[in-house]
Amino acid sequence: MDTSFKRILAYVIDILIVSLVMTPIISLKAINPYVDDYNKYYEQYTELVEKGNNNEVDVNSDEYKNQIIELNYKLGQYKQVNSSLSVASIIVYFVIIQYFLKGQTIGKKILKLRVVSNKDKELNIGHYFIRSVILNNIIFSLLLIFGVYIFNAEGYYVLSLIVSYLQLLVMSIILLMVVLRKDNRGLHDFVAGTKVISTNVLDEEISKEEIKTIEVKENSKKTTSKSKKEDTNKTVNKSNTRKTTKKMTSTKNGKKL
Repeated sequence: MDTSFKRILAYVIDILIVSLVMTPIISLKAINPYVDDYNKYYEQYTELVEKGNNNEVDVNSDEYKNQIIELNYKLGQYKQVNSSLSVASIIVYFVIIQYFLKGQTIGKKILKLRVVSNKDKELNIGHYFIRSVILNNIIFSLLLIFGVYIFNAEGYYVLSLIVSYLQLLVMSIILLMVVLRKDNRGLHDFVAGTKVISTNVLDEEISKEEIKTIEVKENSKKTTSKSKKEDTNKTVNKSNTRKTTKKMTSTKNGKKL
């Protein structure tokens, strides 16, 4: 399977896992006291948009635009807990867990992928955070969270449009780079100085290193053994030489006597 496709599939699996875990948590009133208010305004917003799409209302009228702007602002206000918990879950999963799993998430483990340094250096938690800020749109989520307190309804609506366009642009760039580049590095990889590789390739490299280590050890043993034999032969030769010398000396002394 192509590495780029494996990366996309692994990301989809990871997002599904985070969503499945966080959706019931966010729906709890004890954790998110604004869940009912958010759902109420969300229904009103979707109904109004559907009416506009079905030409039941004049989408060019000031009344329609004002309603959309106001409802969008209400959604932003009552989505603060949702957004904050989503950002926290993304950081926990894609930053902390991936760091302690040495560059792997559940999706990457299933697809046998791993995040490593592009410069053969050890990655720290900051590298994973930078990747996630770009890949998971954390910066845009934070803009919308704080934008509610900074802008009025109209300003927040404009901010929402800008953020949505930027999110689409960034994700498109990442996707194109991952698919089209030979090394499959996306925008987030370039900024964080990382790359994603197959663990099969990594295992092969480790195996090669292990083979080299074994060969070095065997050669070292052979060299040591050969050296010992040479030392033994030298010792034997010296001993024989001494014996011969003594014998010759003894013979000479005997003749003199």
